[in-house]
Amino acid sequence: MQIGVNVPNFAPGTDPDVLRRWAQTVEGLGFDLLMVSDHIAVTPDVAEQYPAPFYEPFTTLSWLAGVTSRVRLGTTVLPPVVV
Repeated sequence: MQIGVNVPNFAPGTDPDVLRRWAQTVEGLGFDLLMVSDHIAVTPDVAEQYPAPFYEPFTTLSWLAGVTSRVRLGTTVLPPVVV
């Protein structure tokens, strides 16, 4: 069995340092997969529920690949996008 964690790539308080710490913690704890949400186009109802910032998933995953070494990366909805 493989276990993953959905790392929040949205909402106030999220920034590159927070994402880096999440990713390195997830990897350090031995999880197999790190995922981010993938609302590429943030609609008004999504923006109301999850205020800015909302980091674009593929750019975020590309950046996270540079600060991790083992954990697999993917999105929570666009299957089977796992790197």
